[in-house]
Amino acid sequence: MSQQRMLDALATEWDDVADRLDPETFTRLVALVAELQDAADSENSALIAEDIASLLGDVLPVTHPVRRALAEPVSRFRRPEVDWQRLSTDLSDRLADSAPRADLNRLRAADSLDAHQVSAGGGDPADPDLIRLPGADGPARWPAFQFDAAGAPRELVRTVNRYLRAADDPWGAADWWLGINDWLGGVPAELIGQVTDQALIDAAREDSAEV
Repeated sequence: MSQQRMLDALATEWDDVADRLDPETFTRLVALVAELQDAADSENSALIAEDIASLLGDVLPVTHPVRRALAEPVSRFRRPEVDWQRLSTDLSDRLADSAPRADLNRLRAADSLDAHQVSAGGGDPADPDLIRLPGADGPARWPAFQFDAAGAPRELVRTVNRYLRAADDPWGAADWWLGINDWLGGVPAELIGQVTDQALIDAAREDSAEV
């Protein structure tokens, strides 16, 4: 697989790919693009590219340009240098031009904490059961509803986040908490303490079972 050709094809065919994906898969793709932008080195970038390839390889037809790029062989003896910065910038630019970007901005606009504040409250910024949203042009942020008045992580939220697979799909999990939930009749993050913990857990379990 040529990761560079695959990501180039994805940037070129972004609108077509977005139209073919269901909301959950598109949200996962957006999260991976954000991770690629934040990747610290080429090794992490390559692992994220593999995740993108796996995600799209399961949903795109074999004749699609991205799938064809995935199928292109790469010599074991002469592997091309990959310009990760250019690739991540190209994809981020395409993401910025697409309609779902407004949803990302809405989620990023919610009250949030930085890594230092999470640690000060006794939380672990690396906790996979806490939603961590990559910053648009800066450090990651953790939505504030996940923490109590003293800054400690809410066990209820951590439990719900496991049902929502927040570690794999932070944008989708944040959207669940901050969007209207018909089953609960309100915004889940605003209903913490207003409805029973079990009601929130049951709603998340029900929604995750439908995927």
